[in-house]
Amino acid sequence: MVRPEHGIKMIKKRNTSVLLATCAAASLLAFSPVSFDEDFQLSLNLADAQEVQATQIFDESSAPDEKEQLLLESDQLTYYNDRSLVIATGNVQIAYGKSTLVADRVEYNQQSGRLTATDNVEILEPNGNRIFAQEIDITDDFKDGFVSALNIQTADNTRIAAESAERRDGEVTEFNNGVYTACKACAENPQKPPFWSIRAAKVVVNNAKKTIEYEQPTFEFFGKPVARLSHFSHADPAIKRKSGFLIPRIRDSEEKGLSYGQGYFFNLAPNYDLTVYGTYYQRQDFLGEAEWRHRTDNGEYSIRYSGINQQEPEAFTNNTVDSNEDSRHAVITRGLFDINERWQLGWDALFQSDDNFARTYDLDGKDDNDITNEIFLKGMGEKNYFDLRAQDFLVQSRTLDELSDTFFPGNQSATDQQATVLPLLDYNAVSGEEFNLGQVSFDLNIASLSRDGVQFSNIGVASDLTNVNRANDRFTGLDGNTTRVSGQLEWKASSITSGGLVSTASLSVRGDAIYQDIDNPGASGLPINPTMLSNETIYRVMPAGMFEIRYPLIAQTETASHILEPIAQVIVRPNERNIGEFANEDAQSLLFDTSNLFERDKFSGYDRVEGGTRANIGFRYSASFIEGGSVDIVAGQSFHLGGDNSFAATNDLTNVGQESGLETDRSDYVASLRVNDNTGISAGVAIRLDEEDLDLNSTEVDVTVRKTDYSIRASYTFTEAQPNYRFDNDRHEVTGTGSVRLDENWRLFGSASYDIENSELYKHGIGLGYDNDCFSFSLSYTENDNRFTGKNSGRSIGVSLGLRTIGGFSRDFDIGEN
Repeated sequence: MVRPEHGIKMIKKRNTSVLLATCAAASLLAFSPVSFDEDFQLSLNLADAQEVQATQIFDESSAPDEKEQLLLESDQLTYYNDRSLVIATGNVQIAYGKSTLVADRVEYNQQSGRLTATDNVEILEPNGNRIFAQEIDITDDFKDGFVSALNIQTADNTRIAAESAERRDGEVTEFNNGVYTACKACAENPQKPPFWSIRAAKVVVNNAKKTIEYEQPTFEFFGKPVARLSHFSHADPAIKRKSGFLIPRIRDSEEKGLSYGQGYFFNLAPNYDLTVYGTYYQRQDFLGEAEWRHRTDNGEYSIRYSGINQQEPEAFTNNTVDSNEDSRHAVITRGLFDINERWQLGWDALFQSDDNFARTYDLDGKDDNDITNEIFLKGMGEKNYFDLRAQDFLVQSRTLDELSDTFFPGNQSATDQQATVLPLLDYNAVSGEEFNLGQVSFDLNIASLSRDGVQFSNIGVASDLTNVNRANDRFTGLDGNTTRVSGQLEWKASSITSGGLVSTASLSVRGDAIYQDIDNPGASGLPINPTMLSNETIYRVMPAGMFEIRYPLIAQTETASHILEPIAQVIVRPNERNIGEFANEDAQSLLFDTSNLFERDKFSGYDRVEGGTRANIGFRYSASFIEGGSVDIVAGQSFHLGGDNSFAATNDLTNVGQESGLETDRSDYVASLRVNDNTGISAGVAIRLDEEDLDLNSTEVDVTVRKTDYSIRASYTFTEAQPNYRFDNDRHEVTGTGSVRLDENWRLFGSASYDIENSELYKHGIGLGYDNDCFSFSLSYTENDNRFTGKNSGRSIGVSLGLRTIGGFSRDFDIGEN
């Protein structure tokens, strides 16, 4: 036995030995050869070890430091001192840094500094990568080496197989006759070719560039070649960000012509980057775009510029925004910052040279008709909330004719009719229930709006101002300025009797101050006759008292637990004042159903406030089943007991409340049912029945089925005619979406929307998709029609393709109208 010296430590262990992979090891041996099969273990610091760079073979996280140890265990350890050779055989296991190498045989040549592992070689890296080889020949600093019969399996299930591989300078690994794939091996037949792969004469993994490059690559599907290239490269799958070209975009349209767009991504730093994009349009010339993104310690922001000088604006329809513009530009910016753990600052804005640039050229994220620019400051405390923002609403339209049935025609644009809100403030604070005396809450809302044009809709013909039903005018926005400050203070307390009766009492007072500077109050020059409008400051106060009782009844059966809770409320308050004397901007929507049956104020915003004495009566029932599933039922009715009914007022500028089911002393009956089982099936129905004859005034029915092989969602909506809202006829609509899996990978999907009243299938689409662990593809067709005229308004084909770790694309191609 050789006696360990020079600080080498010996540790007892089962039938193992340790190889000291340093050139100094030879000087420790007194004769050659020497074999160890004693129960001991040796270890020594590798003072000369160099840092291992990240590659597909050795992960960066496994790189040892200067004092890292290489520890080897084996059944047999032999030293050949005359040849400076150390051989370990039988269940060899090397621990080096955070990596582990296993082989049947390992040789270490101390003169050449090379380490050779042969037969059933496997390396397990700390990132989960597994490397299999017949032979690995590498330097003792793990910087250069040669591998034969190589197979790599990474933690994210990507694989590289090659006849051999060579590593140079610790940065570049070349695989000879290599194959790359991100597909899992077939469990039943591992020799079966993967779904897709890239086969190349040489596969080069470059750590410095963070790329995988292929020389003379062939793309194969199921082992059959489908495309050959001279060169191809992509980012290393382990790298999340890398500079390089993006997937090109190819589109075609009648007005802009055939187009090709190419982008380049600059990965300037881990926390900021730049993307430039150029698109050439056959008829409109070059569109240039650039986007800067920056992530800081407490947030992120982006700025994007787009611009084009149209060479053929006359290709667009005459007398439209698109045809009247030559030079067009836009700036899009977004940001969100955490000032501290409670406060956030953010913005989202589009600034463009005309009303329709972003929509015409499909600027990502800003190609919708309706755009909201805003900047906000939000704060959240344990018992208070603060939200301050400024908003500017835009409507992107090619021509005013698109909006003539909804907005007042004339020389004002659609954007003129949209409001600018500065500021919009919401604040809420609640107290604790100190001394069991109840809870106090305070709400504050401030809104200041301005617009340059009047916004209204009318059941008559808007272009003929003398032939309109003036009683049904709806003025959804007035030109000028309006500022409203609203504050509400409320006290609420609850108690439970010994018999289980829950009673809640509340007292509240709300105050409003409204200032308006309306252009043309009285509207003598416009089709508007709100004679009550004035530019005087309005003050409004609304005190209220509420008392509510609930009596929850609980029952437990063998299969479920049940809760039945009758509820009754009485709210006492004076009449609402100043209806129609100022603009109604935020309380234009009113849908009476079980969701707001027990609300003290059923209006959706602050510009209206419910007045008069009212009672709300109904019940809630819920059942939870032991084996899963639930049933929820809510039903009830609302009663106007005294004073003026706010929902029956006829002088509101938007007609809100009329035909809502609340305008009579006894409201319509409302009820809802929701059922969920434990097998992926859910259904719901909500109805509103006439208070006199129980005729159906509105209903919504939906059914959702989610199973392993298919999913379906269908809904039916009915609303009876509402002339005051420009709906002369009943509305019946059926919509449905579905997806069925044809086999393990193929699926068929589609959607449809049908207007029963107009007998028009106004939207439908169908598609076919394929997906597995490494590949996805879908092809879809969508068609939209005008539900009132039946005229086709657009058709499109959608295509998406993705290769895992390589990339993919998804595009919708507009194929025009029928």
